[in-house]
Amino acid sequence: MDRPRVLEAPGEEQYDIVFAVMQYRQMENILPDLARINSPIVVLTGNNLSASEMEVRILENSPSPKTVLFGFGSTAGTRENGKLTTVHTGDGRLTIGKAHGEAPDTVKTILRQAFSGTKLSVVYCDNMDAWLKYHAAFILPVVYLCYKTDCDLKNSTRVERKLLLAAVRDAYHMLMELGYPVRPVGDEKSLEPGPMNTMVKLVIYWMSRTRLGALCTTEHCRHAPGEMEDLDAAFGVIRAGKPEFPMPAFERLKAMMPSWDKIRETYAR
Repeated sequence: MDRPRVLEAPGEEQYDIVFAVMQYRQMENILPDLARINSPIVVLTGNNLSASEMEVRILENSPSPKTVLFGFGSTAGTRENGKLTTVHTGDGRLTIGKAHGEAPDTVKTILRQAFSGTKLSVVYCDNMDAWLKYHAAFILPVVYLCYKTDCDLKNSTRVERKLLLAAVRDAYHMLMELGYPVRPVGDEKSLEPGPMNTMVKLVIYWMSRTRLGALCTTEHCRHAPGEMEDLDAAFGVIRAGKPEFPMPAFERLKAMMPSWDKIRETYAR
């Protein structure tokens, strides 16, 4: 596998694959470049609640045929004093796919070749638009509790963590009511009584009590409040499609955190 090249602007060269790795609010600014770049495959990586819309904009403005994919890596970390600390599962995991529908086999072959020689686990999803929305439905309640505790989940209570799970359940059910298929398939079972739910509770407790958990949650909130605010706003637009749907736990937890103005002031970099 060759080392990736970081591009400042699209040129005439042709590339097998182009990965765009940046925060959700920044991705909007490079859509014209992703449309113009000479590559048959572009992959937008990271949180994204506008996958379908971004795919359309890229394809409508591209001078040549493209496959637009969306990916999400199971990694986290922070950089302090020039030192990068990361957390990842195993040798890393990348969930990837089209906004809607299976990625073509030809594209999967190119991706397999690109990652050959690495131990990265690549998992394909047939609906990344839905996957990213359900991911946001899970992380936003975590975000709210992070800011409520001043980005220190050790200060969270058992009652608050229980409310967090109820808020996630509200968000999942709202998306299901809107017709979004659950991705990963069957993930909603983790929010109902049973072994999967017990595991989720343990993960949330682990996030609130360990340094590794902080790297996965509070550090991201601390260093990217703008992205969290954008995700919250975008999820609000989705909620507007079903304004009458009750989400009491979600609303209660969100009301417990400071205003976004206060959060921006506190965590301004």
